[in-house]
Amino acid sequence: MKSVQRGFTLLEVLVALVIFALLSLAAQAVFQGVLRNNSVMKAKIARLSELSFAMQQLENDFIHMAPRTVRESGEAKNTLFVGADGVLASREDGVTFTRSGWINPDARLRRSEFQRLGWRLKGTGLERLSWLYPDSLPGAQPRQRVILTAVRQFRLRYYRDGRWSSRWATPGQIPQAVEVTLALSDYGTVTRRFWLAEEGR
Repeated sequence: MKSVQRGFTLLEVLVALVIFALLSLAAQAVFQGVLRNNSVMKAKIARLSELSFAMQQLENDFIHMAPRTVRESGEAKNTLFVGADGVLASREDGVTFTRSGWINPDARLRRSEFQRLGWRLKGTGLERLSWLYPDSLPGAQPRQRVILTAVRQFRLRYYRDGRWSSRWATPGQIPQAVEVTLALSDYGTVTRRFWLAEEGR
């Protein structure tokens, strides 16, 4: 007896190919979506880490603010020098001050534990400026580091004796608290208040 061998018809093969192609397209779309979501998630995590680090750095600097007068090229400066549209060539508010707590184990480095700092907005980057010595030598340039990007506005307010002010004109004294307001292009307005250490008030 002869056995009858029956294969797939051309129509069945075409239908199978179409189904396989549709499944492949669907799988590719899902895969691309996962890749996009993963990329967006990594970008958001990196941005939140950048913002968290900036706030941590601002807090660490401001709470260690010290009432120390500095000298620049032999000329005495205020303990806290602030202002809008011009201090440190900032596009918004700018501030310079001296902080304590710059660790120098056993005084091995040729510097003190005081550090002169500055914060400014340059372009869309919030920059931290630091000098090696509190009393700057002629021509000494600070180290500049962008701490936070995509910043549209940088504003500061200062608190003392029950009042907040956007200006500080009290030589030899520092505020009891500092308020920082940042307008970010992605997260809107963020405001933080930092209370200074007791010995700095």
